[in-house]
Amino acid sequence: MEYYAAPLEGITGYIYRRTHHMFYPGLDRYYTPFLVPKEKKPLSSRERNDVQGEHNKGMHIIPQILSNKPDEFLRMAQVLYHDYGYEEINLNLGCPSKTVVSKKRGSGFLAVPDELDAFLDKTCTGMEAAGIKLSVKTRIGKESPEEFTHLLDIFAAYPLSELIVHPRVQKDFYRGRPDLDAFSKAYEKAGHVSWKLCYNGNITDTAGCKKIADDFPDLTAVMIGRGLLTNPMLIQEIRAREISMPGKEKCCRRFENDAGEKEERKRRHAFSCFLMEEYSSVLSGEKNILFKMKEIWSYMSQDFTNPQKYWKKMKKAQKLADFETAVTDLFREQELLQEGILYNFDLN
Repeated sequence: MEYYAAPLEGITGYIYRRTHHMFYPGLDRYYTPFLVPKEKKPLSSRERNDVQGEHNKGMHIIPQILSNKPDEFLRMAQVLYHDYGYEEINLNLGCPSKTVVSKKRGSGFLAVPDELDAFLDKTCTGMEAAGIKLSVKTRIGKESPEEFTHLLDIFAAYPLSELIVHPRVQKDFYRGRPDLDAFSKAYEKAGHVSWKLCYNGNITDTAGCKKIADDFPDLTAVMIGRGLLTNPMLIQEIRAREISMPGKEKCCRRFENDAGEKEERKRRHAFSCFLMEEYSSVLSGEKNILFKMKEIWSYMSQDFTNPQKYWKKMKKAQKLADFETAVTDLFREQELLQEGILYNFDLN
């Protein structure tokens, strides 16, 4: 099984990716937050920074494009190929944001399957001619899972390199359980098409990953988003248990002893401090640095016992010193969770 890091807009840029890779190596791929083509400039300065090779050394990076216009998609794909060396590009059909969906982009594009079909027809022709692979990250529909049958027929008609399926519809956002019945349709279809299939959605611990692997034994890849932000060592846990516990359902304890938990807490603290230093080197003003760190800690705090009061202090902090104090107190006074859980993702 291969494991991918999902793109999360505003969070998993190159600073986060390379810091995660430094402290927690083992992922097969990282996907960039979506890039949006512009009429006059193919890439903004922020986007150029995110895809530059020097910012992504040692990692397999797949750029993701958000577009519903084949010409602008192809124009940006060719820039990424010729100027930056990327041989595979991912199309975003998953973003549920209302501002994106209202423009028939992201998962909003799924609501107009005839237009999507025409887009893929022209885009795949252009990508093949340029020698660039095209993969797709999609939801199962905009309003209803029943849309997915027709969408799968569309995807099956094209030479995609991979289909990454998040089995929720747009209106679900990230609520509720992923629809594994819908995903099973993609799994069945994958046996009759050229593209590989990847699962994405609600993988938050090793048991959840094992269930997907058991239910879909020929699956080639799993993409993890929020679970990896909450527990940066999740992939290492998954790989370790694949080796040490083949066939077993679940091991509740993540750490063999207290010393192991303390050592990981120490690494997690160093990871956080390094991230803050990296953001401080490229962002001006404490407010911007705090915004980035608060986004990340809204997830990371949930991997600790009793995180609520510490997270509230982090969220209220107006100065980096106050934020760092709250983080240090959490590391000193609480422990990392010993059991895998389905994270709440909403501490309020």
